[in-house]
Amino acid sequence: MAKQGAAKPGMAKSGDGKDVGQALTLAARRHRAYTAVLLADIGLFPGQDQVLQLLMELDGVTMTAIADALRIKPPTASKMIARMAAQGLLERRGTDDDARKVAVFITDEGRSRIDDLRKTARKVEKQALSGFDDKDIRRLRRLLKKLAKNLGEHTIEQSLEDAEPEI
Repeated sequence: MAKQGAAKPGMAKSGDGKDVGQALTLAARRHRAYTAVLLADIGLFPGQDQVLQLLMELDGVTMTAIADALRIKPPTASKMIARMAAQGLLERRGTDDDARKVAVFITDEGRSRIDDLRKTARKVEKQALSGFDDKDIRRLRRLLKKLAKNLGEHTIEQSLEDAEPEI
């Protein structure tokens, strides 16, 4: 019989400094914080980079599509789009098929920030991976993809279970 509070095989005890979730959360927070500093240097706020990159690929998408793609709530997307429109980075226009829908388009000013965004992303990655050799980087990338897949599968399975009606 396992001791109460004992870690399962392959699992670290919480708070012992070996908790993968805590390490991942800390790394993600520091990544976001460093990225935010560099984005501020080019006049952007966190999240705006993702909107510009999305519009470079899919210019003219709806506010709902932006919210879905960024996994944020529509009111949050609306505020972000309004701020970016005020900055001249994008513009909102009614759609031809439904005047109630608004499509979002990147402006020339928004396009001019893409090179800066790419430079920022490279700088963040270079800092984050300093001291890693190519083998470490490939392994880290593979492990993170596996972790994301594991969590994605769990999320999908849980969503399906939650959607099933109780009999």
